[in-house]
Amino acid sequence: MTEKEEVLFDRLGRPVYRLCGTVLFDYQGKPRGFIVGKAVYDARGQHRGFWQKSVVWDRMGRVVGFAAEARVDGLKLPEPEIPPVPYRNLPEPEAPACATDRECPALVPAWSLMRLESLLP
Repeated sequence: MTEKEEVLFDRLGRPVYRLCGTVLFDYQGKPRGFIVGKAVYDARGQHRGFWQKSVVWDRMGRVVGFAAEARVDGLKLPEPEIPPVPYRNLPEPEAPACATDRECPALVPAWSLMRLESLLP
């Protein structure tokens, strides 16, 4: 991992995505989404959630995933598993022009019904 890369884990502590700068990659090296300010967008430019304090939140303000150093008051996060060795990343695409920072709703310290791997199709 490079020094700007973070691993994002699901509610079971399994590694799902890698955040490299502002681009989210899967473990096959495919870019799956972007972070613009606090907003998370998929590769098609659709708003999917929020990134705040090393936690991925859905659009309703519930927890979908987290980075290793994350803390959520009132919610126990699982121990992260060791991530697999990633494939080489495909080139980083430009974030769509429609992807802008958005205001995050009130955050709820509860797990979302959405799975992290479903956040960025």
